[in-house]
Amino acid sequence: MSTVPYEVLVGVGTLYIGAANLAAPATVETVPGAGWTSLGETDGGVKVRKTQNIERFSSDQRTGNTKAVRTEEGLEIETNLNSATLENLAYAIEGTVVDTAPGAGTIGTRALKLYKGADVGTYALLFRGSSPYGAFAGQFYVPVVFSAEDVEMEFTKDGKTLIPVKFEALEDTTAGTAADRFGVVTYKDAVAV
Repeated sequence: MSTVPYEVLVGVGTLYIGAANLAAPATVETVPGAGWTSLGETDGGVKVRKTQNIERFSSDQRTGNTKAVRTEEGLEIETNLNSATLENLAYAIEGTVVDTAPGAGTIGTRALKLYKGADVGTYALLFRGSSPYGAFAGQFYVPVVFSAEDVEMEFTKDGKTLIPVKFEALEDTTAGTAADRFGVVTYKDAVAV
């Protein structure tokens, strides 16, 4: 059966974040549990980029390369968060929001300290979208990521303020197999029988 209309993926998905090594939901149709937090709506799409560096080798007797070795590989997830909340900014800069409740003569506030120090925090990431195999769900699950880029927010009178985020995978050294170290992309392709 042809799935050609579905093979052309259009539309958006939802990005979730949780504690590093938080297990993926049982299936691509399982609602993410309490440990997962939706980062809300995005602007400009979500980019998932598999990176690598390949070194090529040849010999004096050949004009073409005769060997290739992967010396580096990575995985990046990048988007702009539409919800410019301190909670989303905290994920982007690895901080903690402190909520002060209102009281007698005291206003309620939320605050986020901007200094981070040397340690880099890690998270798990889940991106839910469509499957190219039918009217089904799909997902990217990455067990360990960190916020990899500078965060620059623009406050203008004629535009919206977005939080740009770029998460980069770290190898999950506790993964069951080497192939699982950056997580997995899973697409549903049939209904249960």
